Amino acid sequence: MLQPPTEGKFKTLELLWQHVHNVARAQGYAVSTLRSNMTHNQIEIGCDRSGTPNANKSPSKTVTSRKLDCPFRLYARKYAKSTTWTLKVKNPEHSHDSTENIMAHPAFRKFNEQETSQISQMSESLLLPRQIQSQLCSQRESDRPVILKDIYNQVKKIKKDKLQGRRPIDALIDTLKQENFVWSSARDSEGHITSLFFTHPLAIKLLHGFCHVILMDCTYKTNK
Repeated sequence: MLQPPTEGKFKTLELLWQHVHNVARAQGYAVSTLRSNMTHNQIEIGCDRSGTPNANKSPSKTVTSRKLDCPFRLYARKYAKSTTWTLKVKNPEHSHDSTENIMAHPAFRKFNEQETSQISQMSESLLLPRQIQSQLCSQRESDRPVILKDIYNQVKKIKKDKLQGRRPIDALIDTLKQENFVWSSARDSEGHITSLFFTHPLAIKLLHGFCHVILMDCTYKTNK
């Protein structure tokens, strides 16, 4: 039987989480926040294999899921006028065995703040995910491998956050405006952009000074 963390009181929420993760890792399972109400300082913690597989997935595709409807539950709460967080075990049972390779759990592969910043910087520098992976692996201990899929997911998240809900083309136009690029676009009757031209102001100055010959890089046949 997989053992739950011992109940108790903790000076900070960080110490409570540290205790929970250490026990879970030693036992071969992982946990995550299921629900939280920080207004009342209440957190419901469950096994990362709780929940059921997504029924909306296409039946034509073979999709595996880590979800096993595991009933394991913990509750963390900081009571009014209390200076400590209290951990209670609501349901100690799991619906699965321990995991041999604990790194199979995403919770133990999370990037820390420094690594997240590095991934963002390296992605901005156009490094490939494999190159980013190699760089991070050289900094981590051998028992904390860097999975390539996690790199792809983090880069995808970074790009999504930068869009701030905008379409990529709208984000591009906003950037052109902010950086004072010279640009022009054509739209169809529905307002969709059908063509877009932009250039740096310095390029316009060069064109005025050397207007007899224009060189275009058409290596990839994208300029027509």
